[in-house]
Amino acid sequence: MTGKQKFILIALVALVATVLGRLFLNAPISHISFAAETVGNDIFGWWNITNSLIAAWVAMAVIVLLAVLATRKMALVPHGMQNLVEASLEWLLGLVEGIAGKEHGRRFFPLVATIFLFILIGNWLSLLPIFGTIGKVDSAEFVLTEELGEVLGDLKEDFPALESELVAYEAVLEEHEETHGRDAAPPRPPEAIFQQVVRVLDAEAGDDRLAIFDGSGSLLMIPIGYKKVKEIRLNEYWDFNAWRPRAEITGGVVVSDESEVDLEGKTVGILLPYFRSMNTDIMNPLAIALIAMFMVEFWGIRANGFFSYVGRFANFKQGPIGVFVGGLEAISEFAKVISFTVRLLGNMFAGEVLIFSMVFLLPVLAGVFVFPFLLEVFVGFIQAVIFAVLTVVFATIAVTSHNGQAEEEGVSGH
Repeated sequence: MTGKQKFILIALVALVATVLGRLFLNAPISHISFAAETVGNDIFGWWNITNSLIAAWVAMAVIVLLAVLATRKMALVPHGMQNLVEASLEWLLGLVEGIAGKEHGRRFFPLVATIFLFILIGNWLSLLPIFGTIGKVDSAEFVLTEELGEVLGDLKEDFPALESELVAYEAVLEEHEETHGRDAAPPRPPEAIFQQVVRVLDAEAGDDRLAIFDGSGSLLMIPIGYKKVKEIRLNEYWDFNAWRPRAEITGGVVVSDESEVDLEGKTVGILLPYFRSMNTDIMNPLAIALIAMFMVEFWGIRANGFFSYVGRFANFKQGPIGVFVGGLEAISEFAKVISFTVRLLGNMFAGEVLIFSMVFLLPVLAGVFVFPFLLEVFVGFIQAVIFAVLTVVFATIAVTSHNGQAEEEGVSGH
C-alpha cells in the first residue's frame, strides 16, 4: 500500500467516525451504572434479562457463526475464514503449549481457547455504535419515583419517629405505580414528611442528569446538532416544592447553561441501552473466573490425587508452619478468582467510560475518537490474552507435583 493510499484510508476512517459521531454518538452519556440494567422483567415469571446478558448471547452467536463459516467448506489447504480461524487457534495452541508443555497444553486448550474467544469477541463487540446508544427510555417521573424509594429508606433510619408516615407513603407509591404505570408522576408526599423528603431528594438526586429526546412514545432520538440542548438535571425539570414539572408552571425550563428550553413534543428521561459490554457487568467476569478456577482445581486433583493435592492446603505433617502456609495457599486460590474478576471488570468498565466520555466531549470531532477506539481494540485483545494465559499458568502450577520432584513435562514445555 502506497503512502497516498494509506492517507486516503485514514481520511475515510476519520470521515466514517465523524458521521457515526453525528448520527449514533451524538447523545450524552446514556446511563453509566456499575450494575447491569434490566431490560426484560419477570420473563417466564421469574427471570430478569440484563443488557449485558444480551451482549453475551450475541458474543456466543458470533462464535457459533464463525465456527460454521470456518468449517462448512473444509479444505486441505485452508483459505478464507478457515485459514483465519486455523491460524488464530494455531497461535493460541502454541502459546498454551509453550507454557504448559504439549501434553498438558492439549488438555487445557479447549477451555482456554473458549475463554479467550468469548472474552475477545465480547470486548470487540462492545465497540459497535449500537452499544450504549439504542435502548428504552425511562421517563423523568419514573426516575423520580425510583429515587424516592431510596430516599424513603434513608429517612426511616434518620427519623424513626416518622417511620409510620414513610411506610404509608411507600404503600401509596406502589399502588400508584400498579394503577397508573411506571411512567406516571409520583403522588405528592404527605405534609408530615414533605419537607424532609424534598430536602433529601433534592440533595441526593437533584443533580442527576437526564436526556431530552425529540418525540414521544416508541419513536425517540437525541436531537442531532451541536447547539441543541440534550441534557437537563432532575431539579431543573421537576419543581420539588410545587411537586410538578416546571414546564407546567412556566411553559419552559431553564437549564444549566441558562438557556430556556421548550419541552413541547419532547420526552425527558434516561436511556437504558439494550446492549452493554458483557465484561462491564461483574457477573460475567466472575462466572468465567469461577469456571476457570474450578477446572484448575479439577486438573490439579486429577494429576496429583485428591489427598496429595488437598495436602497443599492442610499440611499437618510440617507442624504449625505447614498449617499456616497451607492456609495462605487456600486463601491464594480464592484470591485468584477475585483477581481474575476485578482485572477484567476494571479494565473493560474503565474503557467503556473512556469511550462514552470521548463521545460526549468530542461529538463534532469524532474523528479524534479513532485513537481511543483503536486503543480499546488493543486493550480488549490484551485482556483476553491475559485471562487465557493466567488460566494456563494456574492450571500448570496445579498439575505440578508438590513433593519437590520435577514434573515430566516441565512448566516451560522444554
